[in-house]
Amino acid sequence: MLGSYLAIPMILAPILYVRQKNNKDYFSEIDSKYYYLFPALFFVFFAISIALLYFNAIRPYSYYAVITVMATLILAQILFFPTARSRTVLILFQSSLLLLDLIWGVNLNYFFSIERTDSFFHSWMIQILVEEGTINESFDLYRAFPLWHILCAAIYKISAMDMSYYKAMYLINGLIFAAIPPGAYILARKLFTEEKIALLAALFVSFYPDVLKYGIAALARSPISFLGILLVITLLYHRSFAATLMAIAMTISIIVFHTVSIPFVLVVLAVLYLLQRIYVAISEHQTVDIDYMAFAVAAMLAYWMYISLDLFATLIGNIMASAPDEITATGVFLAPLNELFNYLHYSPLLFFLLIGTLESLRKDHISHTAKVICLAALLFTAFSFPGPSLLITKLGGNFNIDRFGEYVFFLIVLAVSLGFYTIYARSKRPLKSALIVLFMILVFLSVSNDFIASDNPLVKRPFYTFYLTEEEVNGFDHAGNTSKGFVMSDFITYRYMETTPYRERGHMLEVDPNSLDFLRSGPSDLILIRKGELGERPLRFLISEEGFIKRPSMSSVLEYYYSDNEQLWSSLEEYNRIYDSSSIATYI
Repeated sequence: MLGSYLAIPMILAPILYVRQKNNKDYFSEIDSKYYYLFPALFFVFFAISIALLYFNAIRPYSYYAVITVMATLILAQILFFPTARSRTVLILFQSSLLLLDLIWGVNLNYFFSIERTDSFFHSWMIQILVEEGTINESFDLYRAFPLWHILCAAIYKISAMDMSYYKAMYLINGLIFAAIPPGAYILARKLFTEEKIALLAALFVSFYPDVLKYGIAALARSPISFLGILLVITLLYHRSFAATLMAIAMTISIIVFHTVSIPFVLVVLAVLYLLQRIYVAISEHQTVDIDYMAFAVAAMLAYWMYISLDLFATLIGNIMASAPDEITATGVFLAPLNELFNYLHYSPLLFFLLIGTLESLRKDHISHTAKVICLAALLFTAFSFPGPSLLITKLGGNFNIDRFGEYVFFLIVLAVSLGFYTIYARSKRPLKSALIVLFMILVFLSVSNDFIASDNPLVKRPFYTFYLTEEEVNGFDHAGNTSKGFVMSDFITYRYMETTPYRERGHMLEVDPNSLDFLRSGPSDLILIRKGELGERPLRFLISEEGFIKRPSMSSVLEYYYSDNEQLWSSLEEYNRIYDSSSIATYI
């Protein structure tokens, strides 16, 4: 059943493409005097989206609808009017603004946006740099590549920002991601002769799931999304001295900026190189050649050996470790229909991608480089789209193959843009209208699914909300400052406490799965329950059948507990409640 979101477009796309492959391209264009009405309406709806963010504590569904209208207005400017330099600049600006609206509408809108909880650590590292001016042992593996934290700390100090460190981090990351739509446009222009395809690439990338995910998260590796585009752009140029220097500079930047990302980038480039070999006899230009691959691998290994030896230990540990017992995609089994709904936006993406790949292989006027990129995009959907690969615990758990989405999104966007342009241009008026409706559905589902919009998704998954309220943070700090023992809490609270002055008091709340009782080390330990979150979603605790574990390992089993587990929650009646708010309750 879960595979249906992939199976349906895999059946429909080839059928529709074959039926229309001989149709002539045509566009129903509107008189140019009406053009500026569309960007004017875009900015009106942009203002409405800001108002919705300002006047609502949680983003309402109407916000997603407004974003959908904004994206459709950009699409109309691309499809209904002839291209011109001034219009291109305006469309790119709107695409970047749309992306910023979606990114900052989450991480700057809520008190503390946490995404996958890594934000706690990265904002703490920035705080250390700003307040202490040193890279200490707290950086752990990031002592080998702290450039993201140094960049944020330097901008924070130079600009004298008056905001929290994590807000500054989100602000800086948003500005970097605002350059991705123009970057996607430049990359598409190098591959395709049609201006509209390049503009479509800028639009599609502004709401692509992985772009939104890492744009919101502001992780140390998030800027690699932009650096990766720059690297491929430089590789597309013929090997002049300047282009070679730029490619070397981009490669070294990725290695130094986030050295764990370079193996993923090299795998992507290796796939491009192997696919190029299919066309080597007639290829007019090799994007990736053996000389570049040799340099990139040598540079990576040299940096790892002489600067970051600990990374080798981590890599070997992952290779030798046994596969985790629990499937990483927990929601697939707990709520399969909920999971399926939150995958639906990938169906139209795959539909357009398949058409784009078929078109690139069939048409002689499309460059061999474009063919290679479309084929690579299709291959990488196996790793970047949710699907069977997420059920392979050895790969998914140990090697983080789900991260490939961050490094191949622009390949997929290029193929998707070609596919949308192809099918739209060859369709008659009724099907053109249907494709625009499909585009609107794609946008709406892309920005309202639980992976991106956990604050208020259309359908919730068994997962935590990706932000903390001020009241929750105040409750955490109160417990940490007053506790004489451990502060026993759920996974999110524990992750927060790891980066505070009272980090030694933080401990995962443990549950005996047989008796359904909470476990403590002693009577001085506090039990902290995020009851506000529990009213909406489950809380994640550590499972222990052997009594209290003072120092749980990273492989310890965690499990979600819902509010309807009466036996577990009724055990709290044995304790005294010493702190209570609408979000937090603390017991001793």
